[in-house]
Order: sequence, then structure tokens, then C-alpha cells
Amino acid sequence: MQAVLILLALIAPAQCSSEGANPIRKVVTLMQNMQKEIEAEGAKEKELFEKFMCYCSGGTGTLKKAIADGNAAIEELTAKLKSETAEKASTAQELIGHKKDRESATADIEEATMLRGKEEAAYSAEKADSETNIAAMAKAIPALEKGMGGAALLQMPGTNNLKHIIESYNNVDEQDRRDALAFLEQSSDYAPQSGQIVGILKAMKDDMEAELKEAIAAEEKAVAGFADLKASKEKEIEMASEAIETKTARAGELAVSVVQTQDALEDAKTEVADSTKFLATLEKDCGTKEKEMAVRAEQRATEVAAISDAIGILNDDDALDVFKKAMPSVLVQTTGFLQKTGNAASGASKAQAIIAAMAQKTKSVDLKLLLFSLNSKIKQKGGLDDVVKMIDDMVVLLGKTNADDEKQKTWCEEEFEKSADEEAATKTKLAQTDATLAELTDAISTLMEEIATLQTSISDLDKSVADATNQRKAEHAEYVEGMQLNEVALGLVEKAKNRLQKFYNPTLYKAAPKTERTMEQKIIDAGTFAQIRRTAVAPPPAPEMPSGDVAKSSKSAGVIGMMDTIIKDLGSDMKEMEFEEKTASSDYAELMADSQAERAASVTALTGKTKTKAETEASMMTAKETRSATSTDLKQVQTVIADLHVSCDFIMQNFDLRKEARNNEIEGLKNAKAVLSGASFSF
Repeated sequence: MQAVLILLALIAPAQCSSEGANPIRKVVTLMQNMQKEIEAEGAKEKELFEKFMCYCSGGTGTLKKAIADGNAAIEELTAKLKSETAEKASTAQELIGHKKDRESATADIEEATMLRGKEEAAYSAEKADSETNIAAMAKAIPALEKGMGGAALLQMPGTNNLKHIIESYNNVDEQDRRDALAFLEQSSDYAPQSGQIVGILKAMKDDMEAELKEAIAAEEKAVAGFADLKASKEKEIEMASEAIETKTARAGELAVSVVQTQDALEDAKTEVADSTKFLATLEKDCGTKEKEMAVRAEQRATEVAAISDAIGILNDDDALDVFKKAMPSVLVQTTGFLQKTGNAASGASKAQAIIAAMAQKTKSVDLKLLLFSLNSKIKQKGGLDDVVKMIDDMVVLLGKTNADDEKQKTWCEEEFEKSADEEAATKTKLAQTDATLAELTDAISTLMEEIATLQTSISDLDKSVADATNQRKAEHAEYVEGMQLNEVALGLVEKAKNRLQKFYNPTLYKAAPKTERTMEQKIIDAGTFAQIRRTAVAPPPAPEMPSGDVAKSSKSAGVIGMMDTIIKDLGSDMKEMEFEEKTASSDYAELMADSQAERAASVTALTGKTKTKAETEASMMTAKETRSATSTDLKQVQTVIADLHVSCDFIMQNFDLRKEARNNEIEGLKNAKAVLSGASFSF
């Protein structure tokens, strides 16, 4: 490169001298401008590189933070999912326990009610029996105090069971029992031992009254205990029902939350995976760009150093002295490289003139170098064989240069065509990639809308199921209550009707079904006092009573008919309620099955669309990478085309002119050679 610069300085055209400028200084100035342009370009590239590295640093930090946040979210969502899953299972078990508690409390109330009914019936029978016995004692004691005998006493109204009472009463001395029975069995109206019998009966009456009082107190205590037990169990049922409603609602909320948490967890994992992949790609690209920049900076520094060295060589004082001493004509020649002489032109001078004219026209460095050599030979009066050889070499070189230009032109044309095809193919691929990206973006937007719609649909469906469940519970409770009320009403109306029939239509009366008496009742019946004739004691006068037959009401038929209508209506209502309950229950079961199937389908669709979205996003990331690579390829192709224009435009545009000039130059060189071949140095 230095030799070329020196030759350019030595063989600069005469017009430089005519302008009064130093060619060496022009070359140095040109190289200095080149150095400034290279340094400015390096500064721009450095600025761009610093911005890119800032992007790398910021992007890496942002991605690392996103990955850390995503991992934290994954841990949090995983823990939340485990907690909610465990709570859901626990809630399901608690619901089972609450339902069992409610069923147990209900069964306890039913059992306690049944036992209370038996106890109440036993108490009522015992109370009635005790009151009857006490009343009999209360009548017998005054009669005995007046001196009435046992046989007469038994004939009094209300005292006919006195003997049975004494025989069956347990809390009495056996001797007193025998004395009392012996007294009652005697037929005399007066007995001396009646005073003793009165004492025995009074003692028995006091014991009976005390036992009755204790029985009443025990019954009241039992009633209070049953009320407390019933209130406690009803409270348990109420609390269990409230717990069931609360836990059922919570179970539904947990089911929805579990699905949402699973979706959020999958999204977080996908985001972390995408961020990790992009971070690895970014770090790789940043490292590659950093290495490329280091190579470019090194190359640019080497180029600047070479230019600086060349400038230093040309600017050196010793070099300038050499130029002045060796070739002073470079700075002072005004008529070209022709040697001034007063002698007649010889063959060498003619050849010199031919070559000088050609050099002036073509500005060829080689011709100027040939002219310089010819001038030197003429000055030294030496042989011209070297010059002739140089001419032959130049002719060969020019021919080779023509061939090289032909080859270069063909190559340029082929490369331009090839690069154009590559550019068109790359642009087509880039357009296809852009279309694919647009389609993927639209697909992701559509999927996001569909996912949001499905999530809203599942949430609305869960709410509808909960509302339907609450409504079904309320309807069932209303049905049970209505059926119970109708059954009670129906029983009351039928009972009232049967009672009227007993009076108005005895043939239609339905007696209460007979029940098998217990062994205890049979024993009591077996020990009952026998019916004994009444005594001849005249009863008190009877009050005046209405006489004649009782007239039956003529409205009874209408009343009974209305009762029949009521019974029929109640039966119809109950059948209608049963039908409605069955229909509602069937509809509810069908609704639950349909809702469950719909929810399962929605969840399946949601899972599928979420998976499709992730796959589409992965495809979109791949398409973006493909677009980036394609864009890079397009820039590279365009760079190649630009480089081709730099290296080929001159040859393509000036090929014919250069070929013609070289042919003329070859012709001139041949003429000069012919002249030199017959030249002589005799002046």
C-alpha cells in the first residue's frame, strides 16, 4: 500500500502542478480524512454497541427478576393449591360428620318423643287410677266414721272397687289388709272394729296421695327433661344444618378456587419457562455481539494504525528530502514527463512522446512508470531492452486485465442475479413469517377471549348450581312441612267426620281398631273388683231432664258432605304436592347431572384451550425467532448487494470504455515498441 501511495505521488498528473498543490499533501490529507471517517464510524458503532449492551443488561435483569417473581408465585400457588385441596377434603369429611350429627340428633328426638309418649300414657293411667282410688277412699272413710258396715259400704256409689284397692295396694301391712278385707266381707251394718279400719284406710289414703304427688312431680320433671333434651337436640340440628350450609358453600368456593389456582400455576410455570428460554437466547446473542464487536474494533484499530503509519511515512522530513532529490520534476514539471531537449527527436523521443500522450490521456500508473523508466534510460543513454520488455509485459498485463474485467463483469452479473433471487426469496419468507405472526397473534387473542368466557361460564354455572341447591332445599322443606300439615288436617277432618257419623249415621261409624292388651293390663283386669249390687240406699233425687226424642240436625248431611269435599281436596293437594316434589326432585337431579357434565366439558375445554394457547405462544416465539433470523438474512443479502454495487458498479458502467482504452493503450504500446525497436541514441 505504501508503494502505491509513493507511486501516486511520483506520477501525479500535470494538472496538480498547474493548480499549485503538493500531491503528497493531498494524499496525506485524504488519508487523514479516511482516518477521521473510520474513527467516527467506530465511535458510532461503539455508541450503538453500548446501547445494545445496556439493553442486554437491562433485559437480563428484568428477565431474571421476572423469573424470580414467577418462581415465587409458583411456590405460593403450589402451597395455596395444597392448602385448598387439603381444606376441600377436610370440608367434605366435616360435611359427612355434620350430616351424621343431624341425623343422629333427629333420631334422638324421635326416640325421646316415643319414650315420652309411653311415659306420659303410663303416667296418665297411673294418675287416673290413683285419683279413682283416693276418691273411693275419701268416700269410704266418712261412711265408716258414721258406723256403716262393710257390706253396706260396698253398695255405695264409687266404693265398689274398694275391696280391689285394698287387695292390690302394695304399701300396706298384711295384717291390716286382712282386717280390712274381713271387715268389708261381713254383712253387719255396724262393727266394733270400724275405728281400726278407718285408721287403716286413712293411712292408705295418705300413702296414695303421697305417691300421687310424687308421680306428679316425677312427671313434671320428666316433661321438663324432655323439653330440655328436645331443645338441645333441635339446637344441635339447627347448628348442624347451618354448618352444612356453610360448609357446602365453602366446598363450592374451594372447588372454583382450586381450578383457578391450578390455571394460575400453569400460567406461572409457562411464563417462567418462556422467560428462562428468552433469557438464555438473550445471553447467547449478547455474548455473540460482544465478540463480534471486539473483532470489529480490533480490525478498525488495525486499519487506523496502518493509515497512521502511512501518514507518518509520507510526512517524515527524510521522505520529503528523498522525493525532492530523486524526482524533482514531480514538483516543478509543467509540460508532463517529456524530457526537454533542443536536439531533433529520435526514435526514443518518439516512443517517449507516444507513451507520454497515452499516460496523459489514460492516467495509467503503469504507463507513467514506463515513461519514468524510459526517461531514465534516455538520460543514462543505456539500452532499451528493459523498456521493451516492460512494454511487452504491460501488453500482456493489459490483455490479462481485459480478461479479468470480462470475468469480473460476468461474475458481477451472476452475483447480482443470485443476490436478487435471494433477496426476493428472503422478502417472501419474511412476509410469510409476518402473516404467520399475525395469524398466531389473532389466534392467541381469540383463545384468551374464549378462556375468559369459559372461566366466566364455569363461575356462573357454579353459582347457578349453588342457587338451585338452596332453592331445592327450601322447596323440599316447604313440601315436608306442607305434607305434615295436610296429614294432620286430614286426620282431624276424618276424625271429626267419623265422630259425626257415630251420631248421625252409626252404620258408617268406624270404631277405633282394637289393640292387643299387654300381660300387665290383663293381670290388672283380672284383679278388678267384681260388680256388686248397689245397696238399697235411695239415691238423691234426679234433676229435671228434657223428655222426648232428640231431634237430629238436618244440616249434618251438608256438614259431612263439606267434610268429604275437604278430605278430597286435601288428598288432591297432597297428591299434587307429591307429584310436584317428585318432578322437582327429578328436575333437580337432571339439572345437577347436566351441570356436572357441562362443567366437566367446560373444564376440559378450558384445559385444552389453555394448552393450545401455550402451544400457540411457543409457535409464536419460534415464528418471532424465525422472523428475526430472516430479517438478519435480508440485511445480510442487502449488505452483499450494496458491496456488489461498490465493487461492480464501476466495472459494469465503464466496462466498454475501459476495454476500448486498454485496446488503444495496447495499440499504442505496440507502436512505441515498433519505434523503439529501430531507435538509435545518436543525436
